[in-house]
Amino acid sequence: MNKTTQEQKTSVAKTENGSFQEIFNQELKNTVTFSKHANVRKEQRNIEVTQNDLEKLGNACDKAQEKGIDNALIMMDDSAFIVNAASKHVITVMDKNEMKNKLFNDIDGAVFL
Repeated sequence: MNKTTQEQKTSVAKTENGSFQEIFNQELKNTVTFSKHANVRKEQRNIEVTQNDLEKLGNACDKAQEKGIDNALIMMDDSAFIVNAASKHVITVMDKNEMKNKLFNDIDGAVFL
């Protein structure tokens, strides 16, 4: 294997906006993810989350981060999401029936959409 071929194999593909890895990491930061627990709760409680909802959650996480909130309660329609704002990782999801006792712990702030 010659040096040029070796360099081609080890180099990261570059684009106008940076390397693939940089773009991939940036997109990952902008993506809302759900924990296994949150996915189970979402299924059990028949909570549908659309692409539009994911965008709203992502924007709410950005707002929470701007205010220094780590773990946020995000209220959207008839659902409550407990989210780690920095990682945009949903920890759990509740519907309005689950919120009857209206007690939320281990949160730093709330965002109402």
